[in-house]
Amino acid sequence: MADALFDTTTFIDYYRGYEGARTLIESAVSGRVTASYSPFSVFELWIRPMERPEELEYLALLSLFEEAPLTRGVAQLAALWLRGESRLSRQRLIGDALIAATAAVRDEPIYTRNERDFARFGVRVRTY
Repeated sequence: MADALFDTTTFIDYYRGYEGARTLIESAVSGRVTASYSPFSVFELWIRPMERPEELEYLALLSLFEEAPLTRGVAQLAALWLRGESRLSRQRLIGDALIAATAAVRDEPIYTRNERDFARFGVRVRTY
């Protein structure tokens, strides 16, 4: 388990120079905190158009952190959270639910700028 699970926005904000994200990721790179990420964040990063320098930056960062597995337990928890939602809501929330479920199963806080996206799932959320 890690001290923090980084949301997709953390990586994007780091690349774009957002000071809070830079401080957070640099603390993980230096070893002051341990960090993980969801494979779904990798999906969200790579589905966006990006230039090669951005891709290389993400690859370098991801190699330093723990990949949190997308397990059956994670999938079941995310599905339970979304079960009562409309089809449109489920489609819109699936990524956040999978990332939140990963954090919940691993008992890790999610670090993100989008606190509201994860608060609905009752997981620990930290902003930067």
